[in-house]
Amino acid sequence: MCDPLSLATAGTIGKVATGLQIAGAVSGAYGAYQTSTADKAAYNYQAQVQRNNAQIANWQAKSAIEQGQVEEANQRLKTAQIKGAQRARMAANGVDIRQGSALNTLLDTEYMGDVDAATIHDNAANEAWALRNQATNYSANAGLLQARASMESPLGSGASTLLTGAGAVASSWYKRRTATVPGDSAGNKQLTFYAPNDI
Repeated sequence: MCDPLSLATAGTIGKVATGLQIAGAVSGAYGAYQTSTADKAAYNYQAQVQRNNAQIANWQAKSAIEQGQVEEANQRLKTAQIKGAQRARMAANGVDIRQGSALNTLLDTEYMGDVDAATIHDNAANEAWALRNQATNYSANAGLLQARASMESPLGSGASTLLTGAGAVASSWYKRRTATVPGDSAGNKQLTFYAPNDI
């Protein structure tokens, strides 16, 4: 049979082991809480960055339209200047600009100017469309990241880890409370012993 000193030492070691397991469970729970808190903050930050990017893309789309309008107006002015110069040259040479090849030249210049202005307009509209689509994608990503942040539960993560650790502590405690004592004259049968003040 085991001597009382061995039982007391085993009880002390059991208490220390249980205490360390409890400390580990609490530390793990705190770590899970901190990790979940950091993840939540990171998702919120990334969502805000995506919202900012969406706003910037919308501003860029508006700017592309405004710049396109300015360039289109400039192209129309340039075309009008070319037509004016052509008229002046033709009139200075005594050419009738109301008919024939002179009229065709002026009409061609006007047509090509309209084509160039329409191309500028369409390019600006296409650029704005692409930027608005990009803004929509940024907004969708922001929504996904915000949803992911909402699913983070620091308290839940900490509590879950603490409960898992508590289960392990309880299991170890129970195993120490019901232990087989080696060298028992009864053939190593399981003996249940309770040390005073054992956890």
